[in-house]
This record gives sequence, structure tokens and C-alpha cells, in this order.
Amino acid sequence: MKNTTSSLSFLLIAGFFVFCLLNTETQIKIAQKIENVLSLKEGTLSSSLDSTDGGGNTKLKKEHSQEVINYYDEIVMSSEFEGKRESAFKWNKDMKIFVEGEPSTLMISELNDVVSELNDIINPIELTVVTNRSEANMFVYFGSSNGFANAHPNINRSRLESNWGLFNVTSEKGEMYVDTYRANELEQRHLLREELTQSLGLFNDSYSYPESIFYQDWTTVTEFAPIDRELIDMLYND
Repeated sequence: MKNTTSSLSFLLIAGFFVFCLLNTETQIKIAQKIENVLSLKEGTLSSSLDSTDGGGNTKLKKEHSQEVINYYDEIVMSSEFEGKRESAFKWNKDMKIFVEGEPSTLMISELNDVVSELNDIINPIELTVVTNRSEANMFVYFGSSNGFANAHPNINRSRLESNWGLFNVTSEKGEMYVDTYRANELEQRHLLREELTQSLGLFNDSYSYPESIFYQDWTTVTEFAPIDRELIDMLYND
């Protein structure tokens, strides 16, 4: 095996003597170039890292395709009824859900499943189903559109005529409903997942991806598509 240590040491020593023979101005220029190279490398490393998390640990910055960014702009930065938004909406506190109306055992189970899936994606806040109405800031109603409107008189009744699922949120609380009179069980499951997820700040529908929970046309999708999960993650975790 060739011994390269002594050769490297000789080159370093020789380089040092050559550096010392240079005039002061040249030495300064060389030192500045070395510093610039080191700064560039450090900047490149920093640009690939995100800000620190709550525990002071550096997080890797997430990268998203242009396709996902475009869909984010379509779903998050627009609203079905109000159009374009200047800023994204998201919950800054835990969502505590109280169930109202006439929920079936199946829909209670489905609600728990959707809540669990959303909690697996979202880090800053947690969704929970509560049994005490006074603790709640989100109300999920299962029943008829008239029953929902009577329970929540601030809702826009005209929108209930053609919508089997609807949500309304403010910075403090929200409400939504699933029409269990007009929709069958599969449709109810879809409506629950769509409306609850959209109430988190993903306000718009789109014709872009038929497999997405946010697809504009009528579907009975009951699972999040990968792009849906990425949008939720972008909104809450980026």
C-alpha cells in the first residue's frame, strides 16, 4: 500500500512557504477567495435546510413539484363561493369536534377514522372528538338540511338546497353537515371526509384530479389521494 501521508505533508509545507513568499496584497486576495468559497458552501447547506422546529432541531426543507404547487394554489388559495384568497386559512388551535343530529354507528366510526388519518398528517394541531358540547369548537351534524339549518341558524340556507354536505368556518369555530336523508352510506362517508378536510382550510373543489377528495364532479371517493395528503401537509407543516 502506497504511503501518501508523507507526500501530502510535504505539499502542505511547500504550499505554506510559497504563500509566505507572496506580498501582503496577494495574500489578502487569496484569503478572501478562500473565505468566499467557504461562505458559498455554507450558504448552499443552509438553503437546503428549513428553520428549526419547536425543539431547536434543524428540519430539512420539503420540496414540492410544480404540479402540487399549482394544485395547492387551486385548492387552498381559492374558495368555492368567494373565489381567490389573499392568504391561506388554517386552524391555529386544536379542533374539538362535537357530533350532532342522527349519526349512525357507521358514521361515528368513519369520523374517528378520518380524524385519525388527519392527525397522522398534521403536526401543529390535533383533532379530537369530544362528548361535551361546551368543549367543542367544531360541530358535525348528521341529518337533514332543515335540521342542520335549525341547529345553526347562521348558515346560508340557500346553499343547502343543492349541497348534501356543507361547512362553514371562522377563526374561532366551525360547523358542517352530512345529509343522511338524501345520501346513501357510501356517499355519506365521502361527504364527511371531504367537508371535514375542507373545513381545515382546503376550501375549493377542482376538476384536475378525479381521484382527489376535492374533485368538483360528484364522486364517492372515500380515501385521500397522495396529492391530497401532500396538500394537507403543505398547509399545516411547511
